[in-house]
Amino acid sequence: MASSSSKLVCFALALAAATVLVAPCAAQNSPQDYLDPHNAVRSDVGVDPVSWDDTLAEYAQSYAAQRQGDCAFVHSGGSYGENLFCGSAGADWSASDAVGSWVDEKQYYDHDSNSCSAPEGKSCLKYFPVVTMTPRYNQKSMAFSSWKLACIGLAFAAALVAPCAAQNSAQNSAQDFVNLHNAAREAVGLGQVHWDDNVAAYAQSYAAQRQGDCTLMHSTNRPYGENIYMGPAGKAWSAADAVGLWVEEKQYYDHATNSCSAPVDKSCGHYTQIVWRDSTAIGCARVDCSNGGVFIICSYNPPGNVIGQSPY
Repeated sequence: MASSSSKLVCFALALAAATVLVAPCAAQNSPQDYLDPHNAVRSDVGVDPVSWDDTLAEYAQSYAAQRQGDCAFVHSGGSYGENLFCGSAGADWSASDAVGSWVDEKQYYDHDSNSCSAPEGKSCLKYFPVVTMTPRYNQKSMAFSSWKLACIGLAFAAALVAPCAAQNSAQNSAQDFVNLHNAAREAVGLGQVHWDDNVAAYAQSYAAQRQGDCTLMHSTNRPYGENIYMGPAGKAWSAADAVGLWVEEKQYYDHATNSCSAPVDKSCGHYTQIVWRDSTAIGCARVDCSNGGVFIICSYNPPGNVIGQSPY
């Protein structure tokens, strides 16, 4: 496992190299699990298969993160074709549930007349993008959508966004990250941090970028302070693992002299960011990477670790 923290501009960064998935759930919500049902339906009507696109997946991940707080069934208004799915609490909704509900609309669509006989409350518009052939979807002409789909799923039943959050929220929820930070801050007499959805959206967006490689690399041109963590394949690393590792650096930090005695492969920067008095808003994200590892990021506003200043 490894982690790294950010400093402000002109501060030398010492790199130690932002939904909630576990291995049993990834098997039901992997990119291939989204591709297979799409391509099965397309094959049935003689349409070429779609392929996975990391750029589209990143867009889907970012928007799903925005909806994580309210699960509102609202389209993103972006430039891609888009299907949404919202599953109510109480079930581990999966890729097959989402795509299956879209494909169910096939029964209402008549290809010969290019018409839809869906009853009130139903439509054919989710089925159309699944079997798209042309570059852009037009609702008025009932033409088809884009070659590659941004399958945005809500209620954690979507493209790479916490399909099993119900099982893991107790270990990786916003409150878990907040509580862990506040425990460390309270130990040195500091006020609490609170969760900020805008900061969390940034963390989630960057975590999505790291999902393909799990590289312990900071985001560039970031407006926030930043701690990052990478856990190797084989364990469902949690918020407690990441924040716990960062807080362990407390042993190397001397507040009286505002100095750090960490060995070469360690630092104090993750800990000092957590206890930076003025960093009062946080947002964190956790993703399972394609290599089986876990990437976790926490962002901080305002950023801490200003060179020459004491955290508190």
